[in-house]
Amino acid sequence: MKPALRMAIVGFGTAGEARLSAYRPIAGADVVAVVETSPQRRERVRALDPEVRVHASLDELWDATPVDAVDICTPPAYHGELARLALAAGRHVICEKPVAFSTEDALDLVAHARRGGALLYPAHNYGFSPMMRVLADAVARGRVGSPMSGTFEIQRDTHARGVAGWLPDWRRDPALAGGGIMMDHGTHCVYMATRLFAAVPAKVTASARWAGGDPSGGVDEAIDVRLDFPTGDCTIGLSWVAARRTNRYELSGPQGTASVRDGVAELTGAGGPTREALASPTGDSTHRDWFAGMFADFAGLVSTGTGWERPLTEVVTTTAVVCAAYESARRGGTPVSVPEHRPAVTG
Repeated sequence: MKPALRMAIVGFGTAGEARLSAYRPIAGADVVAVVETSPQRRERVRALDPEVRVHASLDELWDATPVDAVDICTPPAYHGELARLALAAGRHVICEKPVAFSTEDALDLVAHARRGGALLYPAHNYGFSPMMRVLADAVARGRVGSPMSGTFEIQRDTHARGVAGWLPDWRRDPALAGGGIMMDHGTHCVYMATRLFAAVPAKVTASARWAGGDPSGGVDEAIDVRLDFPTGDCTIGLSWVAARRTNRYELSGPQGTASVRDGVAELTGAGGPTREALASPTGDSTHRDWFAGMFADFAGLVSTGTGWERPLTEVVTTTAVVCAAYESARRGGTPVSVPEHRPAVTG
């Protein structure tokens, strides 16, 4: 049996605390440390798990606690700096979304990973969700066939709030979040779409509702996006100002349709119509029950040392598509082409 990866969680807000819980039942992972700048949150770590070492910085971590990898769970503004420091130190990195705010920054992070000989892995947990399993299986097993159209709709009446004691509304601060709902939930929709359509969209068209009506300094509270793929299109509708919470994911192709609406999956096509309830084991909004699959994928890549081009490329392409959506929205809905450059990666 391979030894467990010694992990450090960096940032102990909502995501970091959920991650500590998610790691506990995983045999291949051993959380040995947490890095957190807030004294209040450091005390929270000690209360939850007195055996985990707690540090105030990465430098302090490197000096005191041997680790193989770090899991970056801070607000997005700190992702790049922390990932670069960890990669330069030769540690593998899992990084919460969005990994980067610009395509250039994403490419630079990939370059840092290559120089450090370490894996940079995006925490794209929706790729391991029950709804993604339904949609991907429907494509792979011929229930839908190659997708020709998709619709993703995520409606919320507000943004997700952070922990008390440290800027609980940081998602509405563009300096910390990098954007609004497109940067936050839109990132999930983009990588889900590119996986299902097995391509990067050639162009992106978007229109947004901006907080305060200011696209230059506000955040997008709602946005409608169209991704034009070589074989079809996917529309994405996101809102933090909807009347109620709802989720809808739909795909159609030459063989049939697949949809997941608020946890109920329905398929048509070969084999006749089917209906399935996708109950979450925990019902937790942080989706910690999806984490085991994601970590197994990460650990497998680290163990084999191969296949790293997949997560590295997804870091870049996801960032490029999100940035194209913002550019289109700020230009009044003008279609924007997605840059063709891709990271040249090995491993």
